[in-house]
Amino acid sequence: MYKIISVLSLFFWIGFSQAQVSSDIRVSYREATKSKENAEAFYEKVKSFTMKDQPVLTAYKGAGLMLLARYEPLTQRKGKVKDAVEWIENAVRRDAGKAEIRLIRLSVQENLPKMLGYHKEQEGDRAFIKKAYPNLKDAQLKEMIDGYFAEFSKK
Repeated sequence: MYKIISVLSLFFWIGFSQAQVSSDIRVSYREATKSKENAEAFYEKVKSFTMKDQPVLTAYKGAGLMLLARYEPLTQRKGKVKDAVEWIENAVRRDAGKAEIRLIRLSVQENLPKMLGYHKEQEGDRAFIKKAYPNLKDAQLKEMIDGYFAEFSKK
């Protein structure tokens, strides 16, 4: 019985700590858009994620790479943007039904110059998020979506 309680406690703790990481990452992501220092601090939080981690975490890593790319010399941006897109699209392929991943992709695509060619999923992502919104149970994610559409989204 003690072992069962210990194992259940461990799973609860792991789930709780992942929720905390997600909350911290969400707040940091929003702040990362404001300065190079914030972008670097955000990337420090996500740089250890791998393609095998939860898809939403790989999407955040891709977004972090994209934010860093904006501060690179023009000659070095293309490779960094390509890497960032790979991380984000990997997340979408693995869990296209997650509104948070689609919001991350939308936020990246809306803020990239169209000449970079990563902008074609905006309307689909926006429609997906709006359709999923009423059924979301995560109040913080809903707040994040509301904030994005109110402050940043072009439509």
